[in-house]
Amino acid sequence: MDFKKLPFWGQFAVVAGMAIALVAVAWMAYPNFSDMAKKNAGYRGELEALQTEIRKGQAFEAKLPEFEKEIENLQLKLNDLLAILPTEPETGELLKWVKNLADQSNLDLRQFNPGALRTVEFYKEFPILMDVEGDYHDLGVFFDRISKYSRIINVSGVAINAVGGGTHSIHSTFTATTFVYDDQGGATQ
Repeated sequence: MDFKKLPFWGQFAVVAGMAIALVAVAWMAYPNFSDMAKKNAGYRGELEALQTEIRKGQAFEAKLPEFEKEIENLQLKLNDLLAILPTEPETGELLKWVKNLADQSNLDLRQFNPGALRTVEFYKEFPILMDVEGDYHDLGVFFDRISKYSRIINVSGVAINAVGGGTHSIHSTFTATTFVYDDQGGATQ
C-alpha cells in the first residue's frame, strides 16, 4: 500500500492511528510520566533556591575584603582595650610601675597589699591597699601620674595624716582599684 495513493481521510486515519499508537506505547513505557513531571518541577524549585543561595554567597564573597578589614580594625580596638582592661591582674608589673612612680614622685612606698578579686558584671575589681610617706605636693603629683596610666585605676579611701619629725611631712593610706576583664562574663559568681 502506497500512502500517497490513499485519499485524504485515509491518510488522516493512518496518521491519527499512528499518533494514538505512539501515545499508547509512551504511556506503557512511561506510566508515571506525570510523577516525573512533578519531580522535575520540584527539582527546578530546588535549583532556583540553590542559585539564590549561590548569589547570596557571591554577594558575601564580594564583601569579604570589607569584612576582613573590619575584623582587623576590631582586633586593633580589642588590643587597645585589653591594655586598659587586661584579662589578668598583672600584679608584678603593676607593683614595679607603682614603685617606680612613687620613687619619681619622692614618696616612700611602705605597703603594697593586693586584695582579692571581686567579680562585678563583666569585669573584676582588683583593690590594692597602699601606704606611702612623703610631702603633700608629692602625693598630689603621684595621684596625677596614676590618673595618666594606660590602665584604669581608681583611688579611694584616702587618709592623710601629718608625720611628726623626720624627712616626710605626711603619711597616707588609700586603696587603688584597678580592673580586670572577666572573659567568663560573671559566670564565676
